[in-house]
Amino acid sequence: MEDVGDYIDIGHGVGIRFMSYRGHERAGITERHPTPDGSDGGVHFGGVLFDLPGVAEGYPSSALWTVESFDPLTLSPSLLCPQCGHHGWVKDGKWVPA
Repeated sequence: MEDVGDYIDIGHGVGIRFMSYRGHERAGITERHPTPDGSDGGVHFGGVLFDLPGVAEGYPSSALWTVESFDPLTLSPSLLCPQCGHHGWVKDGKWVPA
């Protein structure tokens, strides 16, 4: 996986940037979000892979997210940070807190 471009602000302090993989320009996202208590420098990072041909085969033991729409980006299920509990959805290109 390789990050592509700059972070895109999707609201509530959350930024995403796409990752490319084996010819897919948008195979997943890297996500950054603020920590609730400002610890760890105030930011955590995570990422999800999209359930696309080639990606699933390349990462057979990884969880995959369904892309309901690329434009605007809508994913399911929700994203949950295991470190700080930051939780929400990417719907219509925006972050929707849980």
